[in-house]
Amino acid sequence: MTDRRTPRWSNHVDPPAPVHGRRITGTHWWDPDRIRHMQDAPRHCPSCGSSLDTDGSISVEYWEGDRRVFHTSCHGCGWTGDIATVDRVVGHEAAE
Repeated sequence: MTDRRTPRWSNHVDPPAPVHGRRITGTHWWDPDRIRHMQDAPRHCPSCGSSLDTDGSISVEYWEGDRRVFHTSCHGCGWTGDIATVDRVVGHEAAE
C-alpha cells in the first residue's frame, strides 16, 4: 500500500513555512469583503422571484474596477444574468 501523504508528482513543493500548517479559521484580512458579499448577494431571482438558495442556483461576485457585479443563475426559471447595484438611475417619462 502506498503512503497517500507522499507526493506522486515530481513538481510537488511544500508551502513555505509561514503558510504551512496554518488554519483557515478565525479573523482574516478578507473578512470585511466576505461579510459584505454575504450581505449584498442577491437572495431572489429578479425574473421569477424564487429563492437563489436552492440547489442549481448560484450567484458569483466579480469586480469591474470599483463596481461589484453578481453573475446569477436561477434554477427555477433558467434566468441567467448580471446583477449590480447602482447609485443613481436616470429614466424617461413616457409620452402621453
